[in-house]
Amino acid sequence: MITVIGFGSFGRKVVNFIKNKEPITIIDKDIDDTDDLIKEGVRVVVGDATNEEVLKKAEIDKADIVLILTNNSEVNRKIAENVCKLSPNSYKIARAIPGYPELYSGLDIDKVINILESGAKDIAKEVEDAKLKRKLMQLKSLLIEGKKKCLSSEKTEEEKKAPLLILTHINPDPDAIASAMALKTLAEKWGVDADIAYGGNIGYDENKAMINLLGINLLNIEDVNLNDYCVIAVVDTSVSKQLPVEIDEIDIIIDHHNSTDLTAKYMDIRPDVGATASILTQYLMELEMEPSRNLATALFYGIQADTDYFKREVSKLDFEAAAYLQGYIDASLLNMIENPEISTEVMEVLAKAIMNRKVVKGNIALAYVGEISNRDALPKAADFLLKMEGISTTFVFGIVGDEIHISARTKDLRLNLGEILSKAFGGGGHQTAAAAKIPLGIFKSVSDKEALRKLVEEAIRAKILEIIGIKEEEK
Repeated sequence: MITVIGFGSFGRKVVNFIKNKEPITIIDKDIDDTDDLIKEGVRVVVGDATNEEVLKKAEIDKADIVLILTNNSEVNRKIAENVCKLSPNSYKIARAIPGYPELYSGLDIDKVINILESGAKDIAKEVEDAKLKRKLMQLKSLLIEGKKKCLSSEKTEEEKKAPLLILTHINPDPDAIASAMALKTLAEKWGVDADIAYGGNIGYDENKAMINLLGINLLNIEDVNLNDYCVIAVVDTSVSKQLPVEIDEIDIIIDHHNSTDLTAKYMDIRPDVGATASILTQYLMELEMEPSRNLATALFYGIQADTDYFKREVSKLDFEAAAYLQGYIDASLLNMIENPEISTEVMEVLAKAIMNRKVVKGNIALAYVGEISNRDALPKAADFLLKMEGISTTFVFGIVGDEIHISARTKDLRLNLGEILSKAFGGGGHQTAAAAKIPLGIFKSVSDKEALRKLVEEAIRAKILEIIGIKEEEK
């Protein structure tokens, strides 16, 4: 929540720039258009902000950021004193008053703005920066408190593990792996040791090459005891079914997907950003931390992979993060990660996808590839089919263990694959790339592989086309 104290001409301009981004409370002795502001979702408290009771009424203790913008030096000083007393953990921005250079001397004011030099837009930007600074302060505090908790436990030194455990989603991709690396680096900067764990498999030849070439140390969740850790973080997912293990309480979630059913003490979820690695890179930039070559290479590749080389659901932050990392990456390692040798099974899956494809309405290709052991061959096959002439959307599916896995890709902007697979099978993803998995269920008892193929292929194909809205006679 942002609290703006002082709603004169300048305060009004600042509010106009930030009111659609965060919940706002305005405090002033005289506000003419209270009803209009309330209709716009702005909370209004009419009163003298030098009075502590007025600040308490405005719930100043719950404010994340406080802007003190009156043009009176004595009033600003008194307000600043009260805010520091009643809202010590907020990020405080105060307006400078000409002729009073020491106005806020001795007070815990984070930023003093000279409005003769800075306009309302600059202050709005400062608010955005303040939100990030405050988030990082919260993250640091949470990690350090977790470390203290571990140190004060009754376990012996041999029993004590790293205070922080960072979990990726099942079958982690480059974005998840790189984000976990970055969070581990941040934690270690603050003196907090961390382990990274994953569930499922490290599939995809590029992912294996990334881990091997960059020397990334990952623990399998089967070898991890959650009770050994005092802080649990999850990166690149905020959905419980994508976690490698059931967790009662999560401390940290950092993600860029818009579907979530998890909560945590610290949450940074930004669906408008193309990759979680971009968010973690922004953390490094804000803290002026120069990443190692391996970390920069991992983050850069993670951003590239999740945005399909900046062609899919990409934001300004993704470009800024990539530009920042560009000067630190190891280009030769990146090239080796992007171009690993292709395994025999992946080649076989690609061949099956081509041979088994069924084209609907001339541009939608659906392919069943049978039973496979490497689920990450499916998105490769979906990408490969998308390169075929006239094909704009692909669905490739196969059986992995006791589950049917589906991978989809599209160039058709009229379709949203994330929504389609979510409605059809409870899957998810992006507009142009998505995935789903379904328990094999009763199909598991079918011993005849040809009969199994027909059952799975027809059921999956029919459901997908139903959700897209293609009728049987249109196929």
